[in-house]
Amino acid sequence: MGAILKKNIYTDPSEDRILPYNGQAFFTLNRINNGHMTQKAYKLDQLEFVLSHIANDRDTYMAQGFFSRPCRRALFIETMTHAYVDIDCYKTEFFPDWMTKQQKAQSILSYCDDNFIPVPSAIISSGRGIYLKWYWASPIPREAVGRAVALNKQLVSLFAPLGADPACVDVSRILRVVGTLNSKNNQPVELLHQTDRDGHAMTYVFDDFADEVLPYSLEQIREWREAQKQRYEAKGQVIHLAREKTRERLKAGNRKAFNRFDWSWRVVEDIRTIADKKYGGVIPYCEESGHVAGPDMYAHIGASMLGNIIPSQQLWPEIKTWAGLILPASYVNDKRNLLAHSSTLLKKAKQVANMTEEERKRNEEAGLHRKGAYRYRTQTIIDRLGITSDDMRNFNLKVLIDKDEKRRRDRENTMHKRREAGVMERVEWLEKNNLSATKPWLAHGVCRRTWERWREKGKL
Repeated sequence: MGAILKKNIYTDPSEDRILPYNGQAFFTLNRINNGHMTQKAYKLDQLEFVLSHIANDRDTYMAQGFFSRPCRRALFIETMTHAYVDIDCYKTEFFPDWMTKQQKAQSILSYCDDNFIPVPSAIISSGRGIYLKWYWASPIPREAVGRAVALNKQLVSLFAPLGADPACVDVSRILRVVGTLNSKNNQPVELLHQTDRDGHAMTYVFDDFADEVLPYSLEQIREWREAQKQRYEAKGQVIHLAREKTRERLKAGNRKAFNRFDWSWRVVEDIRTIADKKYGGVIPYCEESGHVAGPDMYAHIGASMLGNIIPSQQLWPEIKTWAGLILPASYVNDKRNLLAHSSTLLKKAKQVANMTEEERKRNEEAGLHRKGAYRYRTQTIIDRLGITSDDMRNFNLKVLIDKDEKRRRDRENTMHKRREAGVMERVEWLEKNNLSATKPWLAHGVCRRTWERWREKGKL
């Protein structure tokens, strides 16, 4: 894991983070006026001016990601600049009442050192609590949303003894702006500590950081799977699990572990790709298209995948926004359709959100039997949506591909690597090395065996 310094054309006057280069991306500011929260979107090229001129005597929040549209929905996320944890100091005994803000910041740094956690780039007082932020060396794209959510969840679990808020993991989260006021206790939002390197805030390479932090949860998953294997063997059933081979590949470092948050997000992205390239942007009704799946099935699969990523309190608005992008308006706006078909999913998500920390931990340990969003195998989704081999290939789908398409892509990747390494194609190799066709011994006036002996002795 390395730290990289990079000059950017846009700057954040409140935090020393690396911003995207796309000045047309949007961010939002949320303000509380007379007890009501209002939201306004601005373009990235306005960020420095806006943050330099906001009132510092009232509650102001800012979205932690940048969006492709002036709408703070995870579906419109374009880039993310950092990971974050919101610590509610007042809800835990880790921080005694007599501690000052600076002492709390030092306690957090010591906690990171003791538990081998990468130190935050910035520690910010939110007035009552503390924000921890890890800045990326370069903004990460929307394709990494699933892994970013998984990373935030893992960081929350690592800082759970300090009072980390388990709800603060989504990519559309808003946090207070440095330099403003927390009216709940009239305390300022201020920077307590910045981990510097060469005069700038330390930044991390996203993939390296995730590889270092995420395996904590993967080890737990492996333990649960090993326990499952032992239960099978206790019944006299000897099973050879594919995950054992996967584990060996993981140790060799040549394949990343399965991440259900990342996989769910990529399914959502693949569905949008299908809607755009196969149906021109809107999924038609079955009776109109003659296809296997219509809005009902696409809505159910997509909403189920979003249920793995989006917190319950934001799930329905995100589902409705997503459905509005690819499903007919008549379907989305009719309560008998989208809302009715999502009601059970929303109920499941709410049940999980209301769990205690201990109940949530036991639920995760339940594996495939855990409560929450619906879960489907890749092949099941392919069958239900009627995705063909041509769709997988022509639309370059990322995860909604079957085993045959995976093997085809593996072959292409292998051949590409061989060509880059200088290995010739078989036809080309035979043209140069097929002795039966070229008969080079005739030019020397000897038989083949004599010519081969000369070649072995280096006489040619």
